[in-house]
Amino acid sequence: MTTKRILVLANSIKHHPKSCIAGRELIDEGGGKTKWGAWIRPVSNHNEGALDFVERRLADGKDSKPLDVIQLPLSGPENNPLQPENWVIQPGQAWTKESVCDASVLQSLTKEPESLWLDPAQKSDRASAPVLQRLQNFQSLYLIRPDVFHFQIRSRVWDGYAKKQQRGLFSYKGRHYDFALTDPLIGQKYFPDYPLTQEGIIQPSDPRRVLLCVSLTPPFHDLHYKVIATVFELPA
Repeated sequence: MTTKRILVLANSIKHHPKSCIAGRELIDEGGGKTKWGAWIRPVSNHNEGALDFVERRLADGKDSKPLDVIQLPLSGPENNPLQPENWVIQPGQAWTKESVCDASVLQSLTKEPESLWLDPAQKSDRASAPVLQRLQNFQSLYLIRPDVFHFQIRSRVWDGYAKKQQRGLFSYKGRHYDFALTDPLIGQKYFPDYPLTQEGIIQPSDPRRVLLCVSLTPPFHDLHYKVIATVFELPA
């Protein structure tokens, strides 16, 4: 078992009420100094790695939120080549909240990949494993600054029934992306009456101050889907 200290950057919906947690490791350099390490996504051994509340709850009985700094016991890396950030949780061990980080730290954690897992044969929100395996310096999590961003509520027909969806539409490096939105906190802010929310476009308070934590999911029908796990709104 090993204990990791991470800044939580996502606690997103995955097979509700289960969640997916992810963040950046904080490494102690001694003398009160720390440095940023790699992404870490703690996962279970069930439900595609999704975490039940009992598996992710903090010692105080609460759930972690983005910008929390937490310590969590882990069994070891999962060694999943298409989710290389995955670490298997240590069952039966409580997580501990250490502090809360200021949102100003986020700007130093953003990256600028040339594209977001583009697969020319697929829509912008999915990619096949063979295409992903050919990408250089592969990672399945990024914190990015989009050029343009807004929310959209729309319906899609499944098995003859229309089901509403929460989407995030954005431009990044000259390309348009349309991802599922799995951030429960931003949804509570902008469409608290969902799924009763009317279909259409919803603008954030200030699109220029939005950062997105984007993630690749495990395979579903041989495709990996792309989601917006967290929408951060930087203070003015």
